[in-house]
Amino acid sequence: MKRLSAIGALLVAVSLLGAACTVGGPAPTDWKVKPATIKVVTGEDMDAGDEPYVIQVGFRSKLGVAGSTHVQVASQCRSGALPATDAAPNGTTVAVPAGSADVAFPQAQNLDIGDVLLGTAPLEIFGTLTFVMERDGILDSCAMTDAFESALVPVMHDALETLIASSPVPPTQEQLISLIVDNIGNFLNAVGSFLAAIIEGLGNPDDVIGVGVQILLPTAGAFTDLLNTAFSIGGVFLPGLESGFIPINGLPSSVKIRVGSLLPSAATFDFDGDAAHYVY
Repeated sequence: MKRLSAIGALLVAVSLLGAACTVGGPAPTDWKVKPATIKVVTGEDMDAGDEPYVIQVGFRSKLGVAGSTHVQVASQCRSGALPATDAAPNGTTVAVPAGSADVAFPQAQNLDIGDVLLGTAPLEIFGTLTFVMERDGILDSCAMTDAFESALVPVMHDALETLIASSPVPPTQEQLISLIVDNIGNFLNAVGSFLAAIIEGLGNPDDVIGVGVQILLPTAGAFTDLLNTAFSIGGVFLPGLESGFIPINGLPSSVKIRVGSLLPSAATFDFDGDAAHYVY
């Protein structure tokens, strides 16, 4: 993502110089990323129906605050909320039971750029990796959930701690925007690399149909506008921060990456692969 490092000079022309801030930062809000439904367009199993379910890995890390990274796992399997055998024939939409795989982000603050530059509150990066699975039923256990927790969580924690939590907040608006765009780009490339390796290498007892990756940025006002412009100049994604899906070279088609603001919203991920076609 070297092409992103040269955006600073271009941002000078588009920066909104009157950055706003609030003493202590804005009031915190509690958020959840909640799976809703899975539609089995074409099933993976050759029997009467599939057994789709969700595992989520949630993460958060504060810019310039060492040790602030937290990674968690939420799983329908561990919640005892797996679908019944053959629950989803082709064309069926199944609901993910409420609360069975939610990722909670309590006490989040949507910051304007002045809040970060003046140190009234640290910018925190949030996100989820949502694994849409098909239960093979070979093992009567939560083997895939356990595998993600042991193989993926430590790697993600180290990557976030290095790229986000251990990165000092720069002194200028242009440098701050450039740092965020560069480091999110580097993190997404790292995510792509280890997701591809994990999907190929776990000897999956259950099948990974698709992975929806979301980076959620708690910004407000001018900060959101500046990041929109920066990502567009860098050519990372179009049409913009609110709905853009990011193409990364070398990623399997089963992995979809989206960047958006931390606001009430819904996202749809269409996983159409050789093994199956699910819409989550």
